[in-house]
Amino acid sequence: MKTESYKFILERRGGLKIIISIIFLSITGIAALFIFLNHILQRIFHLPHVPNTKTPKDFELKYEDILIPTVHDKKIQIWDLNPQKKAPVIIGVHGWANTSDKLLPAAKYLVRKWRVFLLNTRNHGGSDDDSYTTIITYKDDLIKTIDYVIQKTGSPIDIILLGHSLGGAAVLYTAAKDARIKGVVSISSFADMEEMMRTGFFKGRMPRAFITSMLTYIEFRIGENLKRLSPLFTINKFKSPALIIHGTKDETVDFENMNRIVKSATRENVHQLIMKNHSHSSLLEETQLAVEIDRFLSTYFSDKNQPPPIPKEGSTKEKLE
Repeated sequence: MKTESYKFILERRGGLKIIISIIFLSITGIAALFIFLNHILQRIFHLPHVPNTKTPKDFELKYEDILIPTVHDKKIQIWDLNPQKKAPVIIGVHGWANTSDKLLPAAKYLVRKWRVFLLNTRNHGGSDDDSYTTIITYKDDLIKTIDYVIQKTGSPIDIILLGHSLGGAAVLYTAAKDARIKGVVSISSFADMEEMMRTGFFKGRMPRAFITSMLTYIEFRIGENLKRLSPLFTINKFKSPALIIHGTKDETVDFENMNRIVKSATRENVHQLIMKNHSHSSLLEETQLAVEIDRFLSTYFSDKNQPPPIPKEGSTKEKLE
């Protein structure tokens, strides 16, 4: 009897060892998976510092170079291109791995009529570095810039956001979050963030079965559903006028993205501007781009109480060459 009891205890202990081993291996496997996912996340969203290659001085602009606080105890760089100007404010922001010096050609034209600030988000230009760069970090830096502009101007003022590429998606997302924004100009933006990332992972030869898990983990880490970050969604989360601009020969974000954003809009003050024969960034150097942005803004932000509507296809019906 004692022998049988002893055998039972040994068998039970052996079973417990197996269960404990399984639990240990499961925890180890989960930990290893999180480490691996964090490594992938670091590779995706960590951006080495991108320096300015030019300054407003190169465009003969008299400006103030300002550092203001943002989240995580970091500072971000703002160029105030015409500090004495009394006019509606344009806040411009760059795309991924670029700085706002790319917006200086357009800004040089726009400063004649508008108060213009250019923002370098974290990891760009003269701003501090941070662990990750995402559309949400762009949004946070834009909101801190808006806070600063309102405090500096000291009076109610119309604020228009202008962004290129990731910045173009970020200004739409920020407008959906902040009612102080009265207008948006989005240039060369993607339409669907989840689709863009899924395509990027696939081109990077990530196994299909792993891509969905990776996207889910990204949503968990950033605290937001990727679809809700996408211009297809955010374009209908604010009521201010918006101008969506894209080059027909964009090699980075397909031209069709613009059509999808505009078609998804459920209101009449969302317009498109087609820049023929222009790539993802070449349109930024085109003077006519600034002319059309000025025309669009003048329609909505003039001294008239009720500005006239503009055509659905852009600030003019013609398409730019």
